[in-house]
Amino acid sequence: MGWVTRIEQSSLLVCFEYVRSPRLPMSKAAALPSYTALIRFAVPVMLAGMATPLMGIVDTAVLGRLGDATMIAAAGIGGTIFSVVYWCFSFLRQTTTGQVAQAVGRGDREEILLAGLRPMLAAVAGGVGLWLLQMPIAWLAMHLLTPPAEVKPLALQYFHARIWSAPFTLLSYAQFAWLMGQGRARAVMVLQVGMNALNAALATFFVLGLHWGIAGAGWATAASEIIASLVTGYLMLRMVPWRDWLAALAYAFHAAAWRKLFSANLDIMIRTLLLTGSFALITERGGQLGTQALAVNQILMQAFLAFAFLLDGFAAAAEVYGAQAFGAGARAALKAIVGRSALLSLVWSLCLSLGLALLAHTYLALMTPNESLQREAVRYWPWVVLMPPVCIWAFLWDGVYMGTTRTRTLRDAMIASVAIYAPTLFVFSHYWGNHGIWAAMNVFMAARSLMLSLAWPGLLRATAAQAYQ
Repeated sequence: MGWVTRIEQSSLLVCFEYVRSPRLPMSKAAALPSYTALIRFAVPVMLAGMATPLMGIVDTAVLGRLGDATMIAAAGIGGTIFSVVYWCFSFLRQTTTGQVAQAVGRGDREEILLAGLRPMLAAVAGGVGLWLLQMPIAWLAMHLLTPPAEVKPLALQYFHARIWSAPFTLLSYAQFAWLMGQGRARAVMVLQVGMNALNAALATFFVLGLHWGIAGAGWATAASEIIASLVTGYLMLRMVPWRDWLAALAYAFHAAAWRKLFSANLDIMIRTLLLTGSFALITERGGQLGTQALAVNQILMQAFLAFAFLLDGFAAAAEVYGAQAFGAGARAALKAIVGRSALLSLVWSLCLSLGLALLAHTYLALMTPNESLQREAVRYWPWVVLMPPVCIWAFLWDGVYMGTTRTRTLRDAMIASVAIYAPTLFVFSHYWGNHGIWAAMNVFMAARSLMLSLAWPGLLRATAAQAYQ
């Protein structure tokens, strides 16, 4: 197969030199990245990841220039719908990265290409399905989130504009994951930062220039996502020629491979549905407190998503390097990678908390000129400041278990955490209002961290067994 030869020769492949056989990794020490290597990998991942929340921040900030809390609340409802819907397909990004990285660790050149091709095919099919189902999705979302009457029509305008990019958005998940699994974090960073810059320019032009209102923000996000996916596809064709992708297509439909893919992805889908549903509950509870609380929580949630992606950098490094070590059966290397990533994550989370404490007023002023909203948001800001050191362990373990495709562990830990979080949220919000909502969010993240930590010894045992399979 000519495409296999080309892949073997491609400079894209970031393979461990020590891998001579998938059964007997020769030098586990060679798999251990230094602290500097972890930082070098994590920084572009952070910058790339920031593109996603920055798109929501840009939409909120541009709409905030209009000075209408209803617009911000509607953007929050619309954004929540897409978070829930798209995160149901997050396996396209999460399991793909782990499977590609494990193939790199094994030195399996054929699987590196196929591990990206199958999720890309699934992404296009899923995106077309969302196109066809957009009306029932919108109806169901409005009934579940129950936004105030003045917010609902605006949220629907945003939804029906942005939904048209669905196939390209999902395709970009798989495209970026394929690059990330090979260690191409800088390429992903450039692509996503470019997408965000384009979104900022288009949102400003459509909303403030053409006066398209909230629909303009939706169209700006849709256009930037479509263009980003097309540009990524062009770059991938430059890396691997079109004829090689076509040749690989003949091997992409083996039933056993798809069963393995969907088995892992079903676990991730359940886990992700519970996670996004947990975030949607915050929107629903905030809506019960009124439009102002809903708008405030939208502003705070955008800050949470921004620092969440910043926290995710070292988790991504642990995911990719850990997956390569797991694929080679290098138990000692995996243990050291997780330990180093944990130390860097803790230090970074404390730095983020300090930054959030110092930049509260600057951030809120950028998000909206509405002073009453700013004053209300300041009341709940300490909960946001607390979250990085609470969240970091859940994020780190997510990366470790995603990379090693321990999807059942992620699913079971999420089920247990939601069982703790849901009643906590309803009780806390009943007695303490919006303070209770954000306190429950911290409880949720702490529960996730604990549940995932308990599964670590089992992963180490499985890694040792991997070397002799």
